[in-house]
Amino acid sequence: MTVLVRIDQDIRNTQQAIADLISRIDNIHLAYSEAIARATQQQLLLAAFKFCTQKCPDAFLGLSLSDRQKLQADLRETVNTLQEQIQSKLEQCDRDSRTNQENLDQLLGNLLDESTQSINQLFVKHKILAEGSSQNLQMTIRLAEIEFTDRHVMSHRGELRVLSARLAHLHKELEKKYQQKTIAEAEAAWRAIWMEG
Repeated sequence: MTVLVRIDQDIRNTQQAIADLISRIDNIHLAYSEAIARATQQQLLLAAFKFCTQKCPDAFLGLSLSDRQKLQADLRETVNTLQEQIQSKLEQCDRDSRTNQENLDQLLGNLLDESTQSINQLFVKHKILAEGSSQNLQMTIRLAEIEFTDRHVMSHRGELRVLSARLAHLHKELEKKYQQKTIAEAEAAWRAIWMEG
């Protein structure tokens, strides 16, 4: 087996390993999207409960019973909508966001910011928060809080991290194989025309 044939076979094997790994990442990403969306829904509801009862109890108690019920109904509806949006956006994100953990963190951070902003607007609408309240008075939620409270999310995320690192390693290996092929082709071309003088 010549060097070029062996290198070509190595390239095909590495390309197949990359394709298999990407397929596996895609499958795990779908499960992760569902799990993180569900966990975010639960965490948002818990954060809203704590916000209304511990951070702004006077404002919440100042609402009439029907206003409290309306707030809770609107909150449930908003959080359910946010869950669907988060899951949909994660499922539809590009492959780079699926395989690059920094891109995925950025996307999730943006989705969480949008979600808490929607809930803070709901709190303003229901007079729990004053219009234009400072950032430190508003409800916030962090990705780490969600990941640490749900074992399915943590498990899927850990698996994605490992597979993404493996994918990066395979891409580097493929680059090396292409470089080896170029060198082998150049050496063969040199030898093909070299004449001993």
